[in-house]
Amino acid sequence: MRTTRHAHAKHSEHAEHSFTAVPQSVAEARTFTTRTLAAWRLDDDRADDIRLCVSELASNAVEHGTHGRGPRGVFHLRIDADDLHVHVEVEDDDPMATPRVRPESEKATGGRGMAIVASLATAWGFENRAFGGGKAVWSEFLTAPAGPRPADHGRRR
Repeated sequence: MRTTRHAHAKHSEHAEHSFTAVPQSVAEARTFTTRTLAAWRLDDDRADDIRLCVSELASNAVEHGTHGRGPRGVFHLRIDADDLHVHVEVEDDDPMATPRVRPESEKATGGRGMAIVASLATAWGFENRAFGGGKAVWSEFLTAPAGPRPADHGRRR
């Protein structure tokens, strides 16, 4: 685990950890997230959303992200926070297994993970990694109330 406090920002935090891509690592990633957010004093209702999304992203990395690479693949979890946002990123080694939100189906017993992430996160996406050949799936969470936009400040309609 690596945790860093950045001096140049008013409030900026970073933590990351690597996990073996096995099912029990999903719970370990969730515990790591819980401890990290609590250490940063971000253990409010939004933290529940972040933990759930980490579980979904980690589950996808275990199930899909190391496909064809054997049971000993690894996924990396990064968590960054500033005064307004928490950014979560799960990186695995398979650039081909890209995430998508599937249409809802009453018959489906799985495949709802990215729909959950899309509904809880402020934004989400993925990007291929040039070095290492994998991909990173990220989600971002607004953790502070949004104030008036600068263009609207003081303007009456």
